[in-house]
Amino acid sequence: MQQVGVLVIAQRRGGHARTLRYAQLRSYRSDGTPVDTPIWFRCDDTAVVFRTKRGPKTRRLTADPRVALRPCDHRGRVRPGAPVLTGRARLLDGAEAQCAEDALRERYGRQWNILPMVRIPGVVNVHRDLPLREKLRRARARTLWPDSAIVRIELG
Repeated sequence: MQQVGVLVIAQRRGGHARTLRYAQLRSYRSDGTPVDTPIWFRCDDTAVVFRTKRGPKTRRLTADPRVALRPCDHRGRVRPGAPVLTGRARLLDGAEAQCAEDALRERYGRQWNILPMVRIPGVVNVHRDLPLREKLRRARARTLWPDSAIVRIELG
């Protein structure tokens, strides 16, 4: 757990320990320009997994799997001097993706399926334009959404 320790380190707030909930993912465009995005994640011994909508980010990660992660807040703001972890990303599929989806749901609880569809000031929500009926169906779903991908980042 040493490699991912920076992301799971407990912070003291009001006498209670809590685990970091957000990380800033840095991926790279084909011209090498970095693109930073805040993500929800789950760590295991040597890797981080997260869910994202299929689109520009998944295309960037497929074309160039190099990534960097830093602790951040829900808007992607990183404190000066925050440590950086580097790794290589790959998209998961099948049972491996569903296992990671279940682990993410376990970590974030009900908010895992609900918050991605709610408008939060200052946060880009890629699922905001879904019809209400589809939002409700997805909120109850226990499977990976059809327009989403699970990404695993091997750190090191």
